[in-house]
Amino acid sequence: MINRVHGPGSFPDNARRAKSDGNLPVELQELVEQLAVTTVAPQASDSDWPVSIFVPERYEENYAYPLLIWFHDTGSHEGQLESVIAAISSQNYCGLGIQGNQTLAEDQAWGWNSDLLEYGEVPLRDLLSVTVRRMRQAFHIHSERIFLAGCGAGADVALQQLVNCPEWYAGAVLLDPLCDTATQSSLMAAQLTDCPLLWTVSGTASREILAQNVEAVQLARAAGASPDVRVTDSEMNPEGSDVRFIDHWLLSHLGERAWI
Repeated sequence: MINRVHGPGSFPDNARRAKSDGNLPVELQELVEQLAVTTVAPQASDSDWPVSIFVPERYEENYAYPLLIWFHDTGSHEGQLESVIAAISSQNYCGLGIQGNQTLAEDQAWGWNSDLLEYGEVPLRDLLSVTVRRMRQAFHIHSERIFLAGCGAGADVALQQLVNCPEWYAGAVLLDPLCDTATQSSLMAAQLTDCPLLWTVSGTASREILAQNVEAVQLARAAGASPDVRVTDSEMNPEGSDVRFIDHWLLSHLGERAWI
């Protein structure tokens, strides 16, 4: 399976996706070539990694777009990206949707193994790095306006990726994160100085989930982050009209740094 492109904009006419060698996805081929220079390449040939890409229909080549990297919840898939971006703002962002690394019994449904965020033997961190670089080659994406976002288990993955490489990202949007043990452990040694986080918690969540969120928010603050926590009446539907406020939050944080 090759990577999928979603959204009315698709790739602009003057940008072409490179072909992969054999059955190896483009991202993995590029990563293997880079690693082969200095070390033994990971056994990535069986590591397929489908993604979804969203580009605004009225794509402007002269505008440096923010990039929203979306991690779906358990039971969904990377193709959800298009409806999520459309619900937030179909014009203001480019998007990258990541497929979970855990296969579920349901057709076209995926989950996350947060204890081992790898595809084959390739870490998610490395795959994200390669794919974002390829997107920046094809589209005008601002390197300092890359936000992570996710829902449920996907929000935990987004937060872990932020902790792993805080210098890569401008912040994160976390909708009803589970804040599992792996996520809390990653926060204990985190350095997230002045990193903005939009964090929603449902008032209908279980006592366990609420307690885990309280602990994770405290850990994030201790790490230097600035979480904007919002308690909602029910769990957020990332494809519904209620997520429109995310657009206002993201836009309000674009001017907080000296952008190139």
